[in-house]
Amino acid sequence: MRDQPRLIVPVNLEAESSLLGGLIRYPDVITRVQGLSPEAFYHPQHMEIFRAVQRLFSSGQPIEAIAVSVNMQAHGVEISIEDIESLSAAAPGPASVRMLAGAVMDCHRLRQLMEVGREIGELAMTPGHNFAEQVDKAQMLLAKVATVRSRSDPKAIAESLVDYLAVLHDLSEGKNPAIRTGIGGLDDMLNGGLRRGELMVIGARPKHGKTALSLTMARNMAREHGVLFLSQEMNIIQLMHRHTAASGGVDLGRILAAKPEDAGMWSGVTEAAGKLGGLKLYHDQQGQLTLMDIRRKALKVKRAAGLDVLFIDFLQLMAGGGEESRNRELDVIVNGIKAMAMDLDFAVVLLSQMSRKADEHYGRPQMTHLRDSGAIEAAADQVALLFNDWAHPMSKKLDKFKGFCELEVVAHRNGPQGLVPLRLIGEYQQIGDWMGEVPKRLDGSDKAMTRRAPSNI
Repeated sequence: MRDQPRLIVPVNLEAESSLLGGLIRYPDVITRVQGLSPEAFYHPQHMEIFRAVQRLFSSGQPIEAIAVSVNMQAHGVEISIEDIESLSAAAPGPASVRMLAGAVMDCHRLRQLMEVGREIGELAMTPGHNFAEQVDKAQMLLAKVATVRSRSDPKAIAESLVDYLAVLHDLSEGKNPAIRTGIGGLDDMLNGGLRRGELMVIGARPKHGKTALSLTMARNMAREHGVLFLSQEMNIIQLMHRHTAASGGVDLGRILAAKPEDAGMWSGVTEAAGKLGGLKLYHDQQGQLTLMDIRRKALKVKRAAGLDVLFIDFLQLMAGGGEESRNRELDVIVNGIKAMAMDLDFAVVLLSQMSRKADEHYGRPQMTHLRDSGAIEAAADQVALLFNDWAHPMSKKLDKFKGFCELEVVAHRNGPQGLVPLRLIGEYQQIGDWMGEVPKRLDGSDKAMTRRAPSNI
């Protein structure tokens, strides 16, 4: 039997000791190692020395060899002053500290990857489990390692002021960073549109127009921006049917029938093809998406053509990673999507299902009707709930409400809340601003379009 190769742990003890020596010899450079944690050090003694350095810095005490030794001993860690001074004596120049910190962090991440590999190996060796579930768990483990937060350094307000005035100058010239959705009322509510790094959640019950709204927004934004639409419920052909109906002004039923003699339908399809062909819009169909799946697909489009907006339809169909409960899984997923938006610098529109409780009273849905609303409210920058009177089981089917929808922005981190009246033409899969007088309910439970103060989500 051949000998198994010896496993080599990724570690750079020289970089660890040199980094610690630099921090002790040049105390001010600790501000250059943002994001470095004690756990990044492999050698236990190095880990404890860095903890002591952090404690001294946080309490405003001088960082020097004797102070580090005293601090460590006060926390039950024995170390000689000579060991600490030896680190300081061999310290590099202050300019090398950031490079050394990067080397230490790289080894730490590789060790994390090794640990994930070990856990994945254990998953594969565990009998009696569904293969697809084990793969999902493995992907979630990898996603947690792959999500590396962007590094940034604090700026003096004088530096920030220069950048800020430049942004104001661009705004004054009409260069708004917001990505317009093409729905005027919603763009007004969002102070111009969606922004990169932000997460917007749109919730609705089935048949209320959620898909029509999201596809309309995707088409509008794809005229000038890269858009990716990830569907877990419909295949690409079904999405194209709806795009074609909306863009060509053709009844969806006629398109699905595709009768050769229906000249008007084919004329509409030709018109739609001319409009759709110029869009920067990408589709993908896959059930039970994981965070790793989403990141991989988004990166592929971003590298190939640029990506500004990502749509995910919808949250509750996504696969978790074996957390202790489904609520916890969705919490990890929502926060992972928000982190991805910030890390990869695009806006995300996440569609979400609402519970059946929204059907138990006649009127607009509430935030609590969103499934797992706590996780959504904490992570989202905006939460909007769509209500279609005629789709509600208690609807009186009054003519004045036919085609009338309301999108209520119930939470907004950086702007107002309020109502956006919409018109939905279901047979054409078209949705847009309601141009007429907003209809009122007899019970007075509805309100005119309002703008309320920003919420603290």
